[in-house]
Amino acid sequence: MSKRIEPELPSIMPDLDQVKDFKQSQTSSSKTPPTFDKNTAVHTAPAKSSGLALWLGIISILGLAAGGYMLHQQNLAMQAKLFASEQRIIELENALSATGEEMGESAGAIRAKLNAITERTDELWTQMDKLWASAWRRNQSEIKRLRNQTAALENTQKQQTKTQANSSSTLKSLSDNQADMTLKLSLLQEQVDAAQSIKTQLTAMSTDLDKLKSQSQGRDSKQLEIGSSIAQLEMTQSALVEQLERLESQLTSLASAPAQEKLN
Repeated sequence: MSKRIEPELPSIMPDLDQVKDFKQSQTSSSKTPPTFDKNTAVHTAPAKSSGLALWLGIISILGLAAGGYMLHQQNLAMQAKLFASEQRIIELENALSATGEEMGESAGAIRAKLNAITERTDELWTQMDKLWASAWRRNQSEIKRLRNQTAALENTQKQQTKTQANSSSTLKSLSDNQADMTLKLSLLQEQVDAAQSIKTQLTAMSTDLDKLKSQSQGRDSKQLEIGSSIAQLEMTQSALVEQLERLESQLTSLASAPAQEKLN
Protein backbone atom coordinates (compact mmCIF):
# COMPACT_ATOMS: atom_id res chain seq x y z
CA MET A 1 0.00 0.00 0.00
CA SER A 2 1.39 3.37 -0.96
CA LYS A 3 1.39 6.09 1.69
CA ARG A 4 -1.19 8.83 1.19
CA ILE A 5 0.53 12.14 0.55
CA GLU A 6 -1.18 14.84 2.61
CA PRO A 7 -1.04 18.33 1.03
CA GLU A 8 0.91 20.82 3.08
CA LEU A 9 -1.34 23.68 4.26
CA PRO A 10 0.35 27.02 4.79
CA SER A 11 0.06 28.58 8.23
CA ILE A 12 -2.75 31.11 8.76
CA MET A 13 -0.43 33.15 11.04
CA PRO A 14 0.36 36.63 9.63
CA ASP A 15 3.69 37.04 7.93
CA LEU A 16 6.67 38.57 9.73
CA ASP A 17 6.64 41.53 7.35
CA GLN A 18 3.02 42.25 8.21
CA VAL A 19 3.72 42.12 11.96
CA LYS A 20 6.76 44.36 11.53
CA ASP A 21 4.79 46.95 9.56
CA PHE A 22 2.03 46.95 12.17
CA LYS A 23 4.52 47.52 15.03
CA GLN A 24 6.28 50.31 13.17
CA SER A 25 2.95 52.04 12.51
CA GLN A 26 2.06 51.87 16.23
CA THR A 27 5.51 53.12 17.27
CA SER A 28 5.41 56.08 14.90
CA SER A 29 1.91 57.03 16.05
CA SER A 30 2.83 56.83 19.74
CA LYS A 31 6.10 58.74 19.39
CA THR A 32 4.66 61.62 17.30
CA PRO A 33 3.61 64.34 19.83
CA PRO A 34 1.03 66.96 18.99
CA THR A 35 2.65 70.03 17.55
CA PHE A 36 2.26 73.33 19.27
CA ASP A 37 4.13 76.62 19.34
CA LYS A 38 6.13 77.02 22.56
CA ASN A 39 6.75 80.72 21.95
CA THR A 40 3.05 81.38 21.67
CA ALA A 41 2.38 79.38 24.84
CA VAL A 42 5.09 81.20 26.73
CA HIS A 43 3.99 84.64 25.67
CA THR A 44 0.30 83.97 26.22
CA ALA A 45 0.66 82.11 29.54
CA PRO A 46 0.84 85.19 31.70
CA ALA A 47 -1.98 86.85 29.81
CA LYS A 48 -4.59 84.19 29.22
CA SER A 49 -4.67 80.89 31.12
CA SER A 50 -7.98 80.03 29.55
CA GLY A 51 -6.40 80.00 26.06
CA LEU A 52 -3.95 77.33 27.19
CA ALA A 53 -6.76 75.14 28.34
CA LEU A 54 -8.50 75.67 25.01
CA TRP A 55 -5.40 74.71 23.10
CA LEU A 56 -4.89 71.70 25.31
CA GLY A 57 -8.48 70.62 24.63
CA ILE A 58 -8.03 71.11 20.90
CA ILE A 59 -4.77 69.19 20.95
CA SER A 60 -6.40 66.40 22.94
CA ILE A 61 -9.27 66.24 20.48
CA LEU A 62 -6.84 66.19 17.58
CA GLY A 63 -4.81 63.47 19.31
CA LEU A 64 -7.93 61.43 19.94
CA ALA A 65 -9.02 61.96 16.35
CA ALA A 66 -5.60 60.93 15.07
CA GLY A 67 -5.57 57.90 17.37
CA GLY A 68 -9.08 56.94 16.27
CA TYR A 69 -8.11 57.36 12.65
CA MET A 70 -5.02 55.20 13.14
CA LEU A 71 -7.06 52.58 14.94
CA HIS A 72 -9.60 52.68 12.12
CA GLN A 73 -6.83 52.26 9.53
CA GLN A 74 -5.32 49.40 11.51
CA ASN A 75 -8.77 47.84 11.80
CA LEU A 76 -9.25 48.14 8.05
CA ALA A 77 -5.79 46.64 7.46
CA MET A 78 -6.53 43.76 9.81
CA GLN A 79 -9.89 43.18 8.12
CA ALA A 80 -8.17 43.20 4.72
CA LYS A 81 -5.57 40.73 5.99
CA LEU A 82 -8.31 38.59 7.53
CA PHE A 83 -10.26 38.66 4.27
CA ALA A 84 -7.11 37.74 2.33
CA SER A 85 -6.45 34.90 4.79
CA GLU A 86 -10.03 33.66 4.40
CA GLN A 87 -9.66 33.80 0.62
CA ARG A 88 -6.38 31.90 0.91
CA ILE A 89 -8.06 29.29 3.10
CA ILE A 90 -10.91 28.95 0.58
CA GLU A 91 -8.40 28.55 -2.25
CA LEU A 92 -6.46 25.95 -0.28
CA GLU A 93 -9.68 24.06 0.55
CA ASN A 94 -10.63 24.09 -3.13
CA ALA A 95 -7.15 22.94 -4.09
CA LEU A 96 -7.30 20.24 -1.41
CA SER A 97 -10.67 18.98 -2.65
CA ALA A 98 -9.40 19.02 -6.27
CA THR A 99 -6.27 17.18 -5.17
CA GLY A 100 -8.40 14.61 -3.36
CA GLU A 101 -10.52 14.08 -6.45
CA GLU A 102 -7.40 13.79 -8.61
CA MET A 103 -5.88 11.35 -6.13
CA GLY A 104 -9.09 9.31 -6.22
CA GLU A 105 -9.05 9.31 -10.00
CA SER A 106 -5.32 8.43 -9.97
CA ALA A 107 -5.96 5.55 -7.54
CA GLY A 108 -8.72 4.24 -9.83
CA ALA A 109 -6.47 4.53 -12.88
CA ILE A 110 -3.62 2.81 -11.05
CA ARG A 111 -5.97 0.05 -9.93
CA ALA A 112 -7.19 -0.41 -13.51
CA LYS A 113 -3.62 -0.48 -14.82
CA LEU A 114 -2.66 -2.97 -12.10
CA ASN A 115 -5.55 -5.24 -13.08
CA ALA A 116 -4.57 -4.98 -16.76
CA ILE A 117 -0.95 -5.80 -15.92
CA THR A 118 -2.08 -8.76 -13.79
CA GLU A 119 -4.23 -10.11 -16.62
CA ARG A 120 -1.39 -9.59 -19.10
CA THR A 121 1.03 -11.37 -16.74
CA ASP A 122 -1.33 -14.33 -16.37
CA GLU A 123 -1.71 -14.50 -20.15
CA LEU A 124 2.06 -14.39 -20.62
CA TRP A 125 2.54 -17.16 -18.04
CA THR A 126 -0.05 -19.28 -19.86
CA GLN A 127 1.69 -18.74 -23.19
CA MET A 128 5.05 -19.50 -21.57
CA ASP A 129 3.68 -22.79 -20.19
CA LYS A 130 2.41 -23.72 -23.65
CA LEU A 131 5.74 -22.84 -25.26
CA TRP A 132 7.60 -24.79 -22.59
CA ALA A 133 5.44 -27.87 -23.14
CA SER A 134 5.87 -27.64 -26.91
CA ALA A 135 9.62 -27.16 -26.59
CA TRP A 136 9.84 -30.08 -24.15
CA ARG A 137 8.04 -32.43 -26.55
CA ARG A 138 10.15 -31.24 -29.46
CA ASN A 139 13.33 -31.62 -27.42
CA GLN A 140 12.34 -35.14 -26.36
CA SER A 141 11.95 -36.24 -29.99
CA GLU A 142 15.23 -34.53 -30.86
CA ILE A 143 16.98 -36.24 -27.93
CA LYS A 144 15.61 -39.62 -29.04
CA ARG A 145 16.85 -39.01 -32.58
CA LEU A 146 20.28 -37.99 -31.31
CA ARG A 147 20.47 -41.09 -29.12
CA ASN A 148 19.68 -43.30 -32.12
CA GLN A 149 22.35 -41.52 -34.14
CA THR A 150 24.83 -41.97 -31.29
CA ALA A 151 24.08 -45.71 -31.10
CA ALA A 152 24.49 -46.02 -34.88
CA LEU A 153 27.79 -44.14 -34.71
CA GLU A 154 28.98 -46.43 -31.91
CA ASN A 155 28.12 -49.50 -33.98
CA THR A 156 29.88 -48.02 -36.99
CA GLN A 157 32.92 -47.28 -34.85
CA LYS A 158 32.96 -50.86 -33.57
CA GLN A 159 32.76 -52.19 -37.13
CA GLN A 160 35.57 -49.88 -38.16
CA THR A 161 37.63 -51.06 -35.19
CA LYS A 162 37.11 -54.68 -36.20
CA THR A 163 37.94 -53.86 -39.82
CA GLN A 164 41.05 -52.04 -38.68
CA ALA A 165 42.10 -55.03 -36.56
CA ASN A 166 41.56 -57.35 -39.54
CA SER A 167 43.51 -54.97 -41.74
CA SER A 168 46.32 -54.92 -39.19
CA SER A 169 46.47 -58.72 -39.10
CA THR A 170 46.37 -58.81 -42.91
CA LEU A 171 49.18 -56.28 -43.10
CA LYS A 172 51.19 -58.30 -40.61
CA SER A 173 50.64 -61.47 -42.64
CA LEU A 174 51.64 -59.65 -45.82
CA SER A 175 54.72 -58.30 -44.07
CA ASP A 176 55.67 -61.82 -42.95
CA ASN A 177 55.07 -63.14 -46.47
CA GLN A 178 57.17 -60.32 -47.87
CA ALA A 179 60.03 -61.18 -45.50
CA ASP A 180 59.75 -64.86 -46.47
CA MET A 181 59.70 -63.97 -50.14
CA THR A 182 62.71 -61.69 -49.66
CA LEU A 183 64.60 -64.56 -48.04
CA LYS A 184 63.58 -66.95 -50.81
CA LEU A 185 64.56 -64.41 -53.45
CA SER A 186 67.95 -64.00 -51.83
CA LEU A 187 68.40 -67.78 -51.85
CA LEU A 188 67.20 -67.90 -55.45
CA GLN A 189 69.67 -65.17 -56.39
CA GLU A 190 72.45 -67.17 -54.77
CA GLN A 191 71.41 -70.23 -56.75
CA VAL A 192 71.20 -68.16 -59.94
CA ASP A 193 74.68 -66.86 -59.27
CA ALA A 194 75.90 -70.43 -58.69
CA ALA A 195 74.25 -71.58 -61.93
CA GLN A 196 75.81 -68.68 -63.78
CA SER A 197 79.20 -69.65 -62.37
CA ILE A 198 78.62 -73.25 -63.50
CA LYS A 199 77.63 -72.04 -66.95
CA THR A 200 80.80 -69.99 -67.08
CA GLN A 201 82.82 -73.02 -66.07
CA LEU A 202 81.04 -75.14 -68.70
CA THR A 203 81.76 -72.54 -71.33
CA ALA A 204 85.42 -72.49 -70.33
CA MET A 205 85.51 -76.28 -70.32
CA SER A 206 83.87 -76.39 -73.73
CA THR A 207 86.50 -74.00 -75.00
CA ASP A 208 89.25 -76.13 -73.47
CA LEU A 209 87.65 -79.24 -74.96
CA ASP A 210 87.56 -77.68 -78.37
CA LYS A 211 91.19 -76.70 -77.99
CA LEU A 212 92.07 -80.23 -76.92
CA LYS A 213 90.19 -81.68 -79.83
CA SER A 214 92.05 -79.42 -82.20
CA GLN A 215 95.31 -80.28 -80.56
CA SER A 216 94.50 -84.01 -80.65
CA GLN A 217 94.10 -83.92 -84.37
CA GLY A 218 97.65 -82.50 -84.78
CA ARG A 219 99.31 -84.54 -82.15
CA ASP A 220 98.96 -88.26 -82.62
CA SER A 221 101.52 -89.03 -79.98
CA LYS A 222 99.42 -87.55 -77.26
CA GLN A 223 96.11 -88.99 -78.39
CA LEU A 224 95.76 -91.38 -75.50
CA GLU A 225 96.52 -88.71 -72.91
CA ILE A 226 94.19 -86.34 -74.60
CA GLY A 227 91.52 -89.02 -74.79
CA SER A 228 91.73 -89.63 -71.08
CA SER A 229 91.63 -85.90 -70.44
CA ILE A 230 88.63 -85.59 -72.72
CA ALA A 231 86.88 -88.43 -70.92
CA GLN A 232 87.56 -86.78 -67.59
CA LEU A 233 86.34 -83.47 -68.90
CA GLU A 234 83.21 -85.07 -70.27
CA MET A 235 82.51 -86.68 -66.91
CA THR A 236 83.03 -83.37 -65.17
CA GLN A 237 80.81 -81.71 -67.75
CA SER A 238 78.08 -84.30 -67.19
CA ALA A 239 78.26 -83.74 -63.43
CA LEU A 240 78.04 -79.98 -63.90
CA VAL A 241 75.11 -80.38 -66.28
CA GLU A 242 73.28 -82.50 -63.72
CA GLN A 243 74.01 -79.92 -61.02
CA LEU A 244 72.78 -77.18 -63.34
CA GLU A 245 69.56 -79.08 -64.03
CA ARG A 246 68.97 -79.52 -60.30
CA LEU A 247 69.49 -75.78 -59.76
CA GLU A 248 67.11 -74.95 -62.58
CA SER A 249 64.45 -77.24 -61.11
CA GLN A 250 64.92 -75.55 -57.69
CA LEU A 251 64.66 -72.14 -59.32
CA THR A 252 61.45 -73.21 -61.02
CA SER A 253 59.96 -74.46 -57.74
CA LEU A 254 61.00 -71.28 -55.91
CA ALA A 255 59.53 -69.08 -58.63
CA SER A 256 56.21 -70.95 -58.59
CA ALA A 257 55.90 -70.84 -54.75
CA PRO A 258 55.20 -67.03 -54.45
CA ALA A 259 52.60 -67.22 -57.22
CA GLN A 260 50.76 -70.01 -55.40
CA GLU A 261 50.91 -68.03 -52.13
CA LYS A 262 49.42 -64.98 -53.87
CA LEU A 263 46.62 -67.13 -55.28
CA ASN A 264 45.95 -68.59 -51.84
